[in-house]
Amino acid sequence: MRVAIYSALLCGCLGLCLAARPVLAQSGPPALPGQPLSPIPAPRAIPVPNSQVGRPLSGAINNPVTPSFPTLVFDAETKQYDAKPGETTAPFTFNLTNVWTNEITIAQVHASCGCTTAKLPATPWHIPPGGSGAVGAQVNLAGKMGLVIKTLTFFTSVGNRIVTLKVNIPPAGTGLAGMSAADRKAAMARAAADPQAIFKGDCAKCHVDKGAKTFGQDLFAADCGICHESSHRDSAVPDLHAMKQPANLEYWKAMITFGKPHTMMPGFALARGGPLSDEQITSLAAYLNRTISHNFLPAPMTNAAAAPRSLIGSGIYNRDPSPIR
Repeated sequence: MRVAIYSALLCGCLGLCLAARPVLAQSGPPALPGQPLSPIPAPRAIPVPNSQVGRPLSGAINNPVTPSFPTLVFDAETKQYDAKPGETTAPFTFNLTNVWTNEITIAQVHASCGCTTAKLPATPWHIPPGGSGAVGAQVNLAGKMGLVIKTLTFFTSVGNRIVTLKVNIPPAGTGLAGMSAADRKAAMARAAADPQAIFKGDCAKCHVDKGAKTFGQDLFAADCGICHESSHRDSAVPDLHAMKQPANLEYWKAMITFGKPHTMMPGFALARGGPLSDEQITSLAAYLNRTISHNFLPAPMTNAAAAPRSLIGSGIYNRDPSPIR
């Protein structure tokens, strides 16, 4: 009997101890190894003022704010030049000054057409606060007459700026402008019958002698502008600056070298009876490709008989069922 009573008391005490363990585990010392840890509360978020939300660090700002007042000042935004008879180019100079407190960068300058060129002192050109410098430009006057207006666009770190160049060109006293209507008609008829005729006789004074030993832009002014940019340009002579068909460097090389069949365009290569060397043709093609073609793919031409085999199928010449012989 006593054994039964002692056993009951022992079981009751053991039950009380087991019931008290969760309470002791929560308020007592850290749990022993092997026992589960109590959860760790997450850190409280620190509120950020609304004025700082979304604001980048000062070191991450790469683009300065463009001020609303003038920063790059030109000595004039429009200049005019009165050309003298016989002048082939009209020179211009634009003086620029940085009146801002920050450096200004001019990345490049573009002309409105291929007959106008300009050159920065450096590319890119960095102008410090208070700094200044000059930009020279020129307009090719070959074949032009009357008032000519061109523009230059400066691409700068404070926005694009445009200046205007005006040239008054007197009538030319030589070339097509100096010929009578009857003389021009006769010359056109000879060129239509034999395009290479412009390199012979009196025609050679304009179409051969002027372009001798010249390259690139100067060669264009002497040998191309006399016809393609003349104020008396015949309707059969295309305006190269208004071309509707695309072109590229190979197109221009082939056109200059071999001419264009069934037109008054002759082949200018020495091997074709023309006055130009391979070096001159390459420089002229590069100038035309840079200023006119804008690197478009070439438009097809007909009559592959006039072109070398290496150019057939290139897109410059396509085979013609009735080639010239």
